[in-house]
Amino acid sequence: MGSAASVSELPTARHGVVILIDPPSPHYYENLFFDLNTCLNRDNTLRANHDLKVSLEGAGYPVFTADLYPKIVSHYFGCKFHYWSFGAPATRALTFSGKGVKKLGVILFEPPLVKPEDYKKIDLLVTKFDHVFLHNVIGDGYQLPPTQFMGQLDKFYWTNKNFDGCEWQNGSEDRSSKIALIAGAHFAKAQPNNGYGKRLDAIRYFGFYGDLELFGFGWGKLQLRSPFSSLSWSLKLWMAGKKIPAPTKKSSIYQKYDFAICFENMAMAGYVTEKIFDAFFARSIPIYWGAPDIATLIPSNCFIALDDFKDMEACFEYCLNLTGSEKAVYREAIDNFLNSDEFIKFHYGIHGRLLDIYC
Repeated sequence: MGSAASVSELPTARHGVVILIDPPSPHYYENLFFDLNTCLNRDNTLRANHDLKVSLEGAGYPVFTADLYPKIVSHYFGCKFHYWSFGAPATRALTFSGKGVKKLGVILFEPPLVKPEDYKKIDLLVTKFDHVFLHNVIGDGYQLPPTQFMGQLDKFYWTNKNFDGCEWQNGSEDRSSKIALIAGAHFAKAQPNNGYGKRLDAIRYFGFYGDLELFGFGWGKLQLRSPFSSLSWSLKLWMAGKKIPAPTKKSSIYQKYDFAICFENMAMAGYVTEKIFDAFFARSIPIYWGAPDIATLIPSNCFIALDDFKDMEACFEYCLNLTGSEKAVYREAIDNFLNSDEFIKFHYGIHGRLLDIYC
């Protein structure tokens, strides 16, 4: 339902249940969270949301972004409204209310480094929601709630599907042997022990005249939140003669490179996002940093772990000295993983969990 849709076009609630999904920001309101044609759908990131809505409505459960509740509540008189927070701020999730609203689940997609206030409210979330989905349920990165509420905690997996259908057909000989990094210009949270800082370190030591090529948004621009850092980096890039291109799709970049830097925003158990999978789908070999338990989730022969080396220079040197046949071994391992049962939990992810609950 967009703002122009009429009530006569609304899907039927065959089970007396309407599903409300609260997106991470108002930019996705008015059902834009499911819209494949919006400019917000960069890299097809909204495709999983779109497909979830189509599947649930096909099963008789109308789906809307939660902001539309006041517009549809009268049309669905007598129905129950199941509220799911898909990364909405915890404060909004806790205060959302209305006639017939039942709070089913909240999903904390961002880690504590990015949204610390959400994790401070876990004690409250478990008292209001049936399910609180987290990257881990062992308290790594946050404080566990009281024992009686532990049953509400549930680990989720980031949904990762090869929606672009990208596949490199011509072999590694057509790729650049350099290392690709796709990252926005983020300075405010950068520290040596987190992913923001490690990405900047990689650019600082290897991106100006070395074997790393940078792509992303916001480089070379003054940022009000980080005026001095953004200005300093703008000057460095200018002096090096670097103009950073912003890719339209990650796959179009990764398909051209042997290696891709895949650093999560912070190190936290179970925190594995789309980054390593974006590289996998393009058959670019990931250089990974993030979840300390990554090898229990993804076979270690599929990626190169930064933590296995004394420093970043040693890691990059190892990558750049790999032979064609050695790189082929990594790609074969990636292909085997993506075609294995181990990948299924990532393929269906949290969207699949919702389908399991309703269908």
